Amino acid sequence: MTEVPFPSNRQLCSELFIEKNPRRVLVRGLGNLDSSTATSQEAADSASLPGNPWIRLRDPYDGIAQFLKDELMTDSLDKLAPHLWLVATQNSAHISSLIHQLVRGREIVVTEDPGLHLTWIYERVFIKPLPEYLLSHAFWDYFLVDSSSPIPAPERKAIFRAACGFLRSYAFLIQHKSDYLLAIQDDRLGLVPKSISFSNLVEFLRCFKSIPDTEVSRRYLYGDLRLTRLNFWVKIFLGRRTYFKQYGQYGAYFAQFYGPLLFVFGIITLTLSSMQVVLAAESVTGFGDGWMSFVWMSQGFSIFTLCLTLLLSLFLVASPILFIFREVIYAAKHHHQKDIFAAVDGDPVSESSSGATRGKTDAAGVV
Repeated sequence: MTEVPFPSNRQLCSELFIEKNPRRVLVRGLGNLDSSTATSQEAADSASLPGNPWIRLRDPYDGIAQFLKDELMTDSLDKLAPHLWLVATQNSAHISSLIHQLVRGREIVVTEDPGLHLTWIYERVFIKPLPEYLLSHAFWDYFLVDSSSPIPAPERKAIFRAACGFLRSYAFLIQHKSDYLLAIQDDRLGLVPKSISFSNLVEFLRCFKSIPDTEVSRRYLYGDLRLTRLNFWVKIFLGRRTYFKQYGQYGAYFAQFYGPLLFVFGIITLTLSSMQVVLAAESVTGFGDGWMSFVWMSQGFSIFTLCLTLLLSLFLVASPILFIFREVIYAAKHHHQKDIFAAVDGDPVSESSSGATRGKTDAAGVV
């Protein structure tokens, strides 16, 4: 794709425009305010990127390029992309809407890290708000599309693909009016500017929902990603200790081991106690038949306890192994099917699936 993904009449931010005198320059307008009467604060606002006054339009372009890379690109996930089928369903539409995230018991946490966007862990899901500048047609034209862009072509293409994938994810996050109301009315979130109406937002996102997987960065070939699995697989494929540091305190980190350690300690204690009873019963002699019956019963019950403890331990060890094996088999089968369909279609990467298939594999396998 070598053009802006949406027409200028569907842009949701009209503060930027391109002047040609004689070369192309991106400027920010002051609306109906006369520039001769503008205050210093208003003038400063007009010289900055919409929604981010830290970035001036006259800043060195290498600084703006680095800013856009930090804001939009997901280098680690792109490197991990060939193995992400082990983490989640290989379906770019596998994204739960905002309301469905709440239905699944997840608290929406705002993040500005693009690498955490659409990742979830336990009762939290991380979502990055919509940057205002990405809603501007002039911004896309000047920085990401035009061949005279100050950003070098390789970086420009990578940023373009990441931006398309990011905005396409919002086409699945905001499916209903309830999703839209949650995005704008919860002041803690601020995912979407309040000035944007639901109908205008839908028309804007409609332009991105039809973008195929071949036009987005590799991370966005997948939807929601589970952080616990990412933290595991980055150790193997990227050589990192963790993808996201879940615990901020050592106490919280070590607390996760208390339960398993207590369980192991309990199993060992129960086993040793049962063995002690068996040995003690073996050495008992010279008592009446009534007492010996109790001794034999104690011995039998101790042996039964040992066997039950062994079976329970095997079950608890085998269950997660079988569950992981089942998910890997399902993921591998699904991954193989995607490759077959892509080969039949003549496309190295399958097209994005329709929203109707979203979430149907939750109960069947990887989620």
